[in-house]
Amino acid sequence: MKLFFSWCIAAPALGAAAAPADDPFAWPPITAQQKPWAFNWWMGSAVDKTNLTRELERCSAAGLGGIHIIPIYGAKGFEDKYINYLSSQWMDMMGWTVSEAHRLGMDVDMTTGTGWCFGGPQISDDDANASVVMKTFEVPPGKQLEQQFNRASTQALVAYSPDGQVVELTDRISANGRVDFTATNGTWTVYAISQKPSGQKVKRAAPGGEGWMLNPVYPAAMDDFLKPFTTAFAHYTGPKPRAQYHDSYEYKSDWSPGFFAEFEKRRGYKLQTELPALFSTNADEHAARVKCDYRRTVSEIMAQETLPKWVNWSHEHGFITRDQAHGSPGNWLDLYADTDIPETEMFHSDRNILISKFASSAAHVAGHQLTSAETGTWLKEHFTVTLADLKYLADDMFLAGVNHIFYHGLCYSPDEAGWPGWCFYASTEMNPRNSIWHDVPALNEYIARCQSILQSGKPDNDILLYWPIEDFWMQPGEKLLPQLTVHARDWLEDQPIGRTAQALWNRGYSFDYVSDKQLGTADVIGGKVVMPGGKYQVIVVPECQYMPVATLKKLVVLAMDGATVIFENHLPEDVSGLDQLAGKRAVFRNLINAIKTGA
Repeated sequence: MKLFFSWCIAAPALGAAAAPADDPFAWPPITAQQKPWAFNWWMGSAVDKTNLTRELERCSAAGLGGIHIIPIYGAKGFEDKYINYLSSQWMDMMGWTVSEAHRLGMDVDMTTGTGWCFGGPQISDDDANASVVMKTFEVPPGKQLEQQFNRASTQALVAYSPDGQVVELTDRISANGRVDFTATNGTWTVYAISQKPSGQKVKRAAPGGEGWMLNPVYPAAMDDFLKPFTTAFAHYTGPKPRAQYHDSYEYKSDWSPGFFAEFEKRRGYKLQTELPALFSTNADEHAARVKCDYRRTVSEIMAQETLPKWVNWSHEHGFITRDQAHGSPGNWLDLYADTDIPETEMFHSDRNILISKFASSAAHVAGHQLTSAETGTWLKEHFTVTLADLKYLADDMFLAGVNHIFYHGLCYSPDEAGWPGWCFYASTEMNPRNSIWHDVPALNEYIARCQSILQSGKPDNDILLYWPIEDFWMQPGEKLLPQLTVHARDWLEDQPIGRTAQALWNRGYSFDYVSDKQLGTADVIGGKVVMPGGKYQVIVVPECQYMPVATLKKLVVLAMDGATVIFENHLPEDVSGLDQLAGKRAVFRNLINAIKTGA
């Protein structure tokens, strides 16, 4: 016999009178956080208090629990109403929005900045997205290096001989740019390393927010980026938004002024000695190991320094944080876990629940209550998205572990603009000017009921599925930083972890992904693997060739303490990266032998 309970249909209406306290079927009050929210684009920040209140009242009546302010480019013909970002007038409008939202039982989040990603006029050329500039020069035997170099902008100048000798020339650059170097014993190759702005500026910036995107591989850039916000809020005494927000990773950055020093500190050797391997297009193992160390360093800088600066600033100023880590070349799980609310998204044609589970996994493992989702971006063309389209997408999000839906979205539009009002190009048009608005409350009520349950419970997945990102980072080839994104699926589906995740999903096993760093916090109690966010029955390691020795050591310790650890098909074969390779390999092989022999 199979029994089904359709609780969503059986539950009382959200606006119904409260049931008696002893009623076992009474539905608890729905909070603003449990209702769906909407991205609210402020075009040119040309908002006024009358229309803000009117729009918020309409949103509240439709069952929205909050809005998320994102200032973007302005509407033509309304230039005289534009408000400069973070000006006293802008802060006043933000405060009015928050106070009116609170009056209506709603809440407000805001993007730290305008458009996306982080950046603006405070970002200098040194702080901007940076692309590495690599030039090589051949110096025949007995000849001198003839080129001139800028001593201030040249970060490394290194000569390599045919027989493997390495000579650093950076400190030899004279005031006039000449370098005293003569090649001996064959033709030497000299590598000159500098950087330049990648050209990536804030997308869809609002007035006052235009400028370079910051460099997420350069922590000092985040310090400079936050200074205007510190000033703006230091002089602000009104009500604040609930959260600060960081949109999806769309930076173009692979270098920074301090990268060589950061690399040496983290990896234990000078990257300057391995420039031919780093920039090699050959598929050899040595180059792959150097690239892996480079990629790991980039990921660590972002997850351990740059992003935490923003999180700490937000907490110090009374905000929580929402972050979209996808698109980043780093370890998504570590980046998502840095913030209070990891946020994912899905598009209409490249949806994969297993990719969106990276955000919810980070939340579950770290013990964060909420996982949000940018929902409804580019489902169809304007005014053609149906409530059914949005409902099916919301269901996919719930299956992925999301419990905090944000419609993408609602463009602020004054009534005097008429129909169809101000429209944002990527929007589903979740606004009062859309014909579906009449029935939006029904969808919002459904989502609120689902989220009230999902937010009140705790995740109880059985499996921790290890993400062997070092295998991905050990790829040789031309790209310094292979991208991982929600807008393409092959990076997951073509990897062993993707196939394992799909197999588990198809067979009904519940799981959360886990990173190397997160595994380092694991403990074992009563045979279960205990993470900050919950307990798991088993750790599954998909097929992988490479694994950090620290991770393998941790897995062995967990198994010895009573945890169940399953390696799919075979054990990893080697340690990843180049740093301390011989010593790590020896430890790695001893651990593998101990696993095989049961010692």
